[in-house]
Amino acid sequence: MKYINLKIPEHSYFFGFVQTDGNLNKPFERRDKGRLRIELGKEDLHILKSFKQLFSSVYSSITNRTRDTNFKAHYRSYTFNIYDLKFRKELYKLGVPHGKKSKDISFPKDNFLERDYIRGLIDGDGSVGITGKGFPFISFSVKSEEMKGYFSDIIEKVIGERKRLNRNKRDDTYNIMVNREKAQKFIKYLYYPNCLALKRKLKKAKIALKWKRPKSIKRRLRKFWEEWEEKYILTHTMEESCDRFKRTKSSVKNKLWDLKINKTKI
Repeated sequence: MKYINLKIPEHSYFFGFVQTDGNLNKPFERRDKGRLRIELGKEDLHILKSFKQLFSSVYSSITNRTRDTNFKAHYRSYTFNIYDLKFRKELYKLGVPHGKKSKDISFPKDNFLERDYIRGLIDGDGSVGITGKGFPFISFSVKSEEMKGYFSDIIEKVIGERKRLNRNKRDDTYNIMVNREKAQKFIKYLYYPNCLALKRKLKKAKIALKWKRPKSIKRRLRKFWEEWEEKYILTHTMEESCDRFKRTKSSVKNKLWDLKINKTKI
């Protein structure tokens, strides 16, 4: 009997949440004393109760503690605990590494439900809502090269645009962010009616979906160059390139200049 079935929406969500905001201890070699632990603030207690109910066939507990943190004095938190070894082995086999918020995560090794899994990742360690400038956004940061590629594939499938990403030099992390109408499209895909989600992020998602572009802000359609397109313009005439890609001479000239500058720097 398996405890975790990633074809169930709530199980896929739980899996994504655990990968980003859980702590799966590595068992000792001689005797098992490990556990799965998810610690959250009081406002998110409801999701821990949902997890407890979701896996009611496995013994679990929810404990609480109060402590001083760097951000708040007398901070009260709640922890969902599962000690069952078989359950934890299933999680590990599916792709949850040992350790808290591991940067080595990858998408599940079994069939799973995509949007529920991604919503779990976002709720666990991503952001959604309205920026300081008043624009809707959704974002996720990851160090894993494999996960960056997977996330980029899903975004492209949903919004029709391939994100070009570079690692953040400060912490060697990919900061994946979508904003405005494209963010709304991605948010709507993830946060569908009656889905399991953190109430506070679901609330922010609903606010983001209500945003409408002010008339004062015009749309700017930016068409990125693919690597094969760059190779094409280096070996064809200006007229051929403009006709092939439906671009202006100015666009092609600028890209050629950019390619030559980057080649010089290399």
